[in-house]
Amino acid sequence: MGDKLFIHTAKAVLAGFLALSLMACPLPLLAEEPALGVLAGSGIPEKADGLPEEAGFNTPYGLAVDSQGRIYVADCYNNSIRVIADGMVSTVAGSIRGTDLYGFPLGGLLDGDADKAVFKKPRAVVVDGQGTIYVADTGNNVIRKISKGKVTTYAGTGKAGFRNGSVREAQFNAPGGLALDKAGNLYVADTLNNVIRKISTQGLVTTYAGKNTGEAGYRDGSLGEAVFNEPAALAMDSQDNLYIVDSGNQLIRKADKDRVETVAGTQGVQLSGTNYIQGSFRDGSGTEAAFNFPKGITVLENGTLIIADTWNSRIRAVLSNGRVITLVGTGENGKAPGPLYQAVLGSPAGVVYYNKNLYIADADNNLIWQMPFNPAESKALPNFAPPSEEVQIWVNGVRLEPDANNKPYIQEGRTIVPLRDFCEKLGYRVDWTADGTITITKGNWQKVFTALDPNLKNNNAILWQVCDTWPRIWVIKWSGCPSTGLLSLRIVRGWNK
Repeated sequence: MGDKLFIHTAKAVLAGFLALSLMACPLPLLAEEPALGVLAGSGIPEKADGLPEEAGFNTPYGLAVDSQGRIYVADCYNNSIRVIADGMVSTVAGSIRGTDLYGFPLGGLLDGDADKAVFKKPRAVVVDGQGTIYVADTGNNVIRKISKGKVTTYAGTGKAGFRNGSVREAQFNAPGGLALDKAGNLYVADTLNNVIRKISTQGLVTTYAGKNTGEAGYRDGSLGEAVFNEPAALAMDSQDNLYIVDSGNQLIRKADKDRVETVAGTQGVQLSGTNYIQGSFRDGSGTEAAFNFPKGITVLENGTLIIADTWNSRIRAVLSNGRVITLVGTGENGKAPGPLYQAVLGSPAGVVYYNKNLYIADADNNLIWQMPFNPAESKALPNFAPPSEEVQIWVNGVRLEPDANNKPYIQEGRTIVPLRDFCEKLGYRVDWTADGTITITKGNWQKVFTALDPNLKNNNAILWQVCDTWPRIWVIKWSGCPSTGLLSLRIVRGWNK
């Protein structure tokens, strides 16, 4: 599947378009009509500290909260750890050292003062009772620690691999989730090794659950015999039971002191040519429910699990009776704050609970959402009809309607998009040459790229091919565009719910 780790976040980058500038406007959260509102983020992929509505994130992922209600964010593509506290957003650790060819900040591995340290695609963060912050520094294959203004490498060599032993000798492969038990032991979702690792307070790394072969698959049973498929996130309850988002299997699993069992989700059809199970959507009893590449989890004191069901663009709950319900999200991928029954999310990747509120990291929208939530009054949203196989074009949560003769369509499993029509609607000039070169221009800004299939374009439509029937959402972002500073197109194709 190529870069297995980040394909679920970027969802196969294959097309581009203009992202409208949407300023984050927090909504009043009325008791009589609970609503989803923006806690922090401008919606523009950038790094900016300051007031919540002015702050910028770039693919925020994991969340954590401390005893004072400070919310920590693994700001993945900014290679930084951020905090929302006292009405401000600030950077706890991480510096940007230039950008790559696509405009994303370059990462690296550098310890030292927090404001000078360098991370690479951190995806998870957890805070202990003393305020020490642990970070799954995914792109560096290490676990980092932030304490007293310093960043150190806590475990891992920086080289992808699978090795137990001391924290200096151990190796990980794209660690993506963290949890702490009551004794201070740290648990790691070692994503591409398909196991759960444990780092003891004595500094010893062992395999806690999963086979030491690192094989991907599915099996419940004893800790040593269980098999996972890209575990992505962890949460620990008050009894030191560990809950695991087994993303590649579309399952929520539980590991106690002896065994691993599935608590929610059902095994579906394996995607051809991959180790992944086809995602879907269904509420209901735990092992009959269905998820679509979930990436985040938190557990409440009453045992309720809150799941960031990423590719379903929903926040789900697994209640103490095992029933799975949808809390917010229609299944449509976009951006629309408002009452929970009609609010729209992008790709929720992290979730955390504090003081009757859920906080959600929306990786696609570069936002941190806030929604009121009382575990004692959990209610499911109404059932939404599954979408058709139509192709939709979205720009920062706003659906663009094509002309009747220029609608996107599906042909022999390929998605075809009339690029000229949408670009010109938003004031961009589109030119093409017979060799397949496409040039998008506005003012002094210009972007040149090549159509995937020259046979699918002509001067009138400039048809752009998005290959394959899966994944069903495609996004690319280019910086420096007029007015908004960003060129971004989201192509959404209906899928079975």
